[in-house]
Amino acid sequence: MENNIKALATYYATINDLPDTEFKVDILEDGPVKKVSVNGTVYDVDYNVGGDTIHSIIMNHKSHGVQITSLGNSNYEVRNKGDYFLVNVVDELKKMRMARSKSATIGRQVITAQMPGVILKVYVKPGEEVKAGDPLCVLVAMKMENEIRSPIDGTVKEVYIKGGEKMAVGDKMLVVE
Repeated sequence: MENNIKALATYYATINDLPDTEFKVDILEDGPVKKVSVNGTVYDVDYNVGGDTIHSIIMNHKSHGVQITSLGNSNYEVRNKGDYFLVNVVDELKKMRMARSKSATIGRQVITAQMPGVILKVYVKPGEEVKAGDPLCVLVAMKMENEIRSPIDGTVKEVYIKGGEKMAVGDKMLVVE
């Protein structure tokens, strides 16, 4: 990223016609004209919505009329000058969860904070039985509540957190085995 500017938000986009290609999109500055980095290349972007799906996007002083339709579940249909793309867009947390769910999870699981935030709620106590996918706690990060779920069926062995506690990336929260 340009001059090590910290991203306000990061998204990952994949296009179904370009297998094994992922675009990292960092929102660097918000405002009337946004500064956006796509795979390290920085663009000045302005846009206006001209209806339900029509967007006028101005990138580096060049205008593009684009039709964007949400298909749900992070998928979008994008049409630009006769070209059609099916695009999937996910934020950092969803990408992390998808990667975690693809890997085989067995044995003792030490659950750590994947982003800085504050613990809003803790749902479990040591000794409680949990199933994979059961909510363990809520971590508030960037004004969004992120429910942290158990990666496996098992027993909560340790709870290192309590409501209101600040977390840094990598801080231990819970152990399930």
